[in-house]
Amino acid sequence: MSNAPHSPYTQPVPNSPSSGGSSKNTVIIVAIVSVTMLLMCGGVLGLGYYAVERLAKEINAVNYDYMIDDEETPEALMFALSENDTLREEVGEIETIEFAEEHNADNAIYAENYFYRVIGTDGEVVIRAELSEKEDVWFNRVDWIPDETDLFARVELETIPVPFDSTMAHSTYRLLKDNETIQDEVGTINYVGYEWEMTDEYTDAEAASYVFVVRGDAGETNVRVMFNDYDYVTVERIELMKDPENPVLLFGEPEVGLEMEKSEPSPSNQDLAESEAEVADPDSSENTEAGE
Repeated sequence: MSNAPHSPYTQPVPNSPSSGGSSKNTVIIVAIVSVTMLLMCGGVLGLGYYAVERLAKEINAVNYDYMIDDEETPEALMFALSENDTLREEVGEIETIEFAEEHNADNAIYAENYFYRVIGTDGEVVIRAELSEKEDVWFNRVDWIPDETDLFARVELETIPVPFDSTMAHSTYRLLKDNETIQDEVGTINYVGYEWEMTDEYTDAEAASYVFVVRGDAGETNVRVMFNDYDYVTVERIELMKDPENPVLLFGEPEVGLEMEKSEPSPSNQDLAESEAEVADPDSSENTEAGE
């Protein structure tokens, strides 16, 4: 042990204030601020969660109303499940697919999963379809619900790819899938869908027509489809738009105006034809003048 005198820095300073009180006050202040911040953040998060949940429910309600009236998804399901043996054993030949309102009404938030009722010649079952966000894919998966009282017990079903994005595209696909000209252009068709830019540019606003992109395993092209009315059910004419300025007729009758232009020469063409005839046979004009 050292006998050296204690350092003055180790001795308490006489009459100096104690630091214990200020430290306690600081701790109390920090605690109050922290609790206040936590409460504020909790309130903001709570309000944010409530707002998001309410918005999701409103979006879901709008989407739900749309899905009730939707005819295109059931049509796509009909195609996707047309070769499924499991469903054929359960319901026979599929006659129709309907939106199962009683099972979809419980969806609490916006989702791309919906229940449908498959009605066949020998019975009916409920399925669950998970819609895809990809442009050329309709469903991520489709499940069969063996027991309607337990919607979480599911059996995944095999599906075939749906080669159209709408009812109108389906009509176009049916008419073109065996067309030799289209097969030469794109091979086997695997997708038909809207082509918005070309529709705006190459269709008449007053005509019931659209331009579709046609994709196959060997390429892609575009076709212009004219429907007989604004129900867009019956296809009247399909034209290949490989050269948009010179479309090629693939299905239906040619446009009346174009057909008349081709069959009836214009006045200028008729005059040109007469002039060429006179040049080829000058005696005919001389004989006409002599007769006069």
